[in-house]
Amino acid sequence: MPKTISTLQTPFQNLKFIAMLYRIMGLFSCKLIKGRLKPSACGRYYCASWILIHCAYSGVFYYDMYVLSLKEESESKIIFFFTLRFTAFIASLIPYNWVATFQDQDLVMFSNKLETYDDRARALGHERKDNHIFIWLFFVLTAGNLTRKTYYAIESKVADETIEIIKIIFEEIVPFTVGTYCLYITGIFLDLIRQRFRHLNETIIPFVSQSPVIKSSGEITIYDVRCLHCVLIHSANLINKLYGIGSLLTSFSILIECVACIYAFATDGIDGNEVVTMLDLLFQAFYMYTMYHFVTYEANRVKDRVLKYGLFFQNNKYRMDRTETMLYFYHNKYTFTAAEFFVLDLTVLFKMISATLAFVLILI
Repeated sequence: MPKTISTLQTPFQNLKFIAMLYRIMGLFSCKLIKGRLKPSACGRYYCASWILIHCAYSGVFYYDMYVLSLKEESESKIIFFFTLRFTAFIASLIPYNWVATFQDQDLVMFSNKLETYDDRARALGHERKDNHIFIWLFFVLTAGNLTRKTYYAIESKVADETIEIIKIIFEEIVPFTVGTYCLYITGIFLDLIRQRFRHLNETIIPFVSQSPVIKSSGEITIYDVRCLHCVLIHSANLINKLYGIGSLLTSFSILIECVACIYAFATDGIDGNEVVTMLDLLFQAFYMYTMYHFVTYEANRVKDRVLKYGLFFQNNKYRMDRTETMLYFYHNKYTFTAAEFFVLDLTVLFKMISATLAFVLILI
């Protein structure tokens, strides 16, 4: 008996808890109805209010820095560095709330693209299911680190007034939590794309017919592969457009944080809290760039898989179809970019390490 539409798995069907978490933090405004994303006007207003929250505690921070700069014993270089560090961090958060507030239709379109791929793959006889192991692994690790940071931050203020505890929560815990899951939301969308590209490469392409025309029912042609590939490329383009600026500013913020941690090691000695912060930053950066890298790898590997299983040049009748197909994949070689500034893949880690060492040497 064929499955009904209501029982078919949708891209976000098993991510209800994470979607709710993102709605609380103002990073996701869409409603999740039966595993499908729907726009929500109330959700957009709520996400917009989070932009105002970021501006509010940023104003408090800048006021504290201004008061500190008036003291004679304060060092202007340290104040400038702390201000730069905080500004880069806040600037990396705003694009994600902006996307949730004003570009929720693009997120709905992204979800529809993924469902389109699943429907067409199912029609070709190769139904697929999402495996969220990497998504939940990141969630467990970051949730543990956030719990540790929250505990030590509140413990340090237990002896003070309640207002101090509230202040430390809004100045440190809330921004750090939102910043962690800003990066995480990009990883979720990228992993959903990666799984479908991998399904196309490993499950569908090996069954491609040697003929570009359908000769029997249930046959998969090279044009079916191109159609599925095009749907996933459009999905990747949406994520690149939505979160390219956010990835750029996040990379800059992580760079500044790493410089601050290493500079603290060089001047004040090794601190356990700074070490944990450094390791957490490296893990988050590695997770994000790895997701970008492997989506790009799977997207561009389709051409090699088609060369292996697709049309043969020896057949003169289909030579033009093969040439046209190869031209299509040549012109659709894909890369993610940070707002066109640099390519997003694992090579960014080496660039960040070299830049971090250069900045630390200059500061020392």
